[in-house]
Amino acid sequence: MIALLVLAIAVLVCGFVIFYGLPVAEGLVPMLSAAQQQNLPLLESLFSAVIFGMLLVCALVGGVLCRVNPLRPGAKPAKMALIGLAMGASGICVAAAYAGIHGSLFRGAGLPREAGVLLWGVAIIFFQAATEEVYFRGWLQPVLARRWGAESAVVAAALAFAALHVMGGARSPTTLVNLFLGGLLFGVLASYGRGIAGAVAAHFGWNATEQILLGLDPNPGFGSFGALLDLELSGAPSWGGSDEGLNASVAMTIALLALIVPLLIMARERKAPAAPSA
Repeated sequence: MIALLVLAIAVLVCGFVIFYGLPVAEGLVPMLSAAQQQNLPLLESLFSAVIFGMLLVCALVGGVLCRVNPLRPGAKPAKMALIGLAMGASGICVAAAYAGIHGSLFRGAGLPREAGVLLWGVAIIFFQAATEEVYFRGWLQPVLARRWGAESAVVAAALAFAALHVMGGARSPTTLVNLFLGGLLFGVLASYGRGIAGAVAAHFGWNATEQILLGLDPNPGFGSFGALLDLELSGAPSWGGSDEGLNASVAMTIALLALIVPLLIMARERKAPAAPSA
């Protein structure tokens, strides 16, 4: 009952942050100068600071109330971070490659921004990804695991993670499936590593590669901070040719499953008792 209550509170808090954080950030925009109001990287940074800042505070407070450390990096954090980063970056590249094989991936005409803006964009993406992982895999998942066990906690936290993005505007059924699978990937990494280092790195690697390296989000065009490459997706929505891009594609589904299945096997083998010696 306690775990179910925490899960409900976590989802409700997400809704509160989405629906009330956005107006708070919008209310701060008139305080900027006219030039600053036209500065897209500055505006995105402002909205990220408000919305994700609120989510981070909620996770830290929740951790204190539930007696868990939502910032715990886990066992061998450097190793898990490298594994997670490699999985996240390679996963989105594989998804893009599948879309390219299908004929849905094209080079855009946009120009990248200067290096300083790109690096600032990387920092903002890290803050966003880390905050979501602190909230879902640092706070919520360990609390649920104490009551329901690790497997059920990973699934429940992944469902809550998908629910957050539904509140943020995700609509396609394929997008929701992919968000759930992404939540499973990050959740298994957190459970396997007994902390958030691997999950944060994988989430960051996925988002930074998609947005800053490849320029695939948003689709078409690229984000406020620019991109090293400006790749576009068009054609069948099931292969990324919609405004939800790869998030709504079976290419991402395939890539996520290719990452999750081996990781689940590794996690189960780690839990399995050693065979008795002869």
